Amino acid sequence: MTIRSPSLGYPAGAVPPDRNCPNLTAMRMCIMHPRLGDELRAHLDGRLPGVTVDVVHDDRGDPPGFGRYDVLVANALPPGLLARGARLRWLQLTSVGTDQLAAGRPRPGLIVTNAGAIPARAVAEFALMGMLALAKEAPALVRGHDARGWRLPDARLLAGGTLVQVGLGRVGTEIARRARAFDMRVVGVTRTGRESAAADLTVPAAALPDVARDADHLVVAVPGGDGTRGLVGARVVAALPATACLINVARPEVVDTAAVVAALRGGRLRGALLDVHDHEPLPSDSPLWSTRGLWVTPHAAFCYPGEAADLADLIAGNLRRLREGGPLRNLVTAPAPAPR
Repeated sequence: MTIRSPSLGYPAGAVPPDRNCPNLTAMRMCIMHPRLGDELRAHLDGRLPGVTVDVVHDDRGDPPGFGRYDVLVANALPPGLLARGARLRWLQLTSVGTDQLAAGRPRPGLIVTNAGAIPARAVAEFALMGMLALAKEAPALVRGHDARGWRLPDARLLAGGTLVQVGLGRVGTEIARRARAFDMRVVGVTRTGRESAAADLTVPAAALPDVARDADHLVVAVPGGDGTRGLVGARVVAALPATACLINVARPEVVDTAAVVAALRGGRLRGALLDVHDHEPLPSDSPLWSTRGLWVTPHAAFCYPGEAADLADLIAGNLRRLREGGPLRNLVTAPAPAPR
């Protein structure tokens, strides 16, 4: 059965004709990324025939001559940028998350793809690293080493414990799979609570405060946006046992950071790892740095050596599909533009 878009009349994922970009043999691509720009261009060299590739390292404003680009590869989007792309046909995000799209104000018909499963393994390994480190008191062991102190840690086992995995998308499923390899029981929390092979039990988001009471570890890996804002709020944090640990590799607004800090300071939470923050880089005078039991990391969960090469493979493949009129990989639905 062919599924068609009710608004465009084309098969889902197929590329309709676009009067703004009639010639797909000669195109201009802008890679707007302060960290990956040059590396991505190097991996794409010779793989995009007929495409002129420019790299812009500053993603705080519009790229110079933005109206001439057919393709944009980016993560952060200046407010309203996408509405100003007169020729823009396709946006390839370097992230899995898409909550930045609304502020970019995408035009109707803009094709949007994300990184899909590319960061999933790296983020899952990072989350597992955090679980092991907090269970074994690794941060305290490192501090003891630096101080040349000899103190046994208050170490716990992952085996036999319960992971409450908030989100069972690509990243959450990979985290759950690894936790099971450590003989943990996995309780998945999703929007609907539909049964999942990745978890021993799956519950809807409304039941999160109830299952949090049994958590040894609670890991957050959900998209950002209004639908998940405050999902792990003060009520959920208060429900966690004092022996539990919390890890956020999602978006900062999903977790009530103030409630986590208060619980740590009050001895009502064993430990926490926050890899995402309201202000990045986190200011050096932020009280989070000195909160005992809190491990602050610099939004690093996605990092691994092959990231740029894997993204380049995705971009090159999707460009070929775009030219052939076929479905692109990792298509996402662009949200309605954010209100002005």
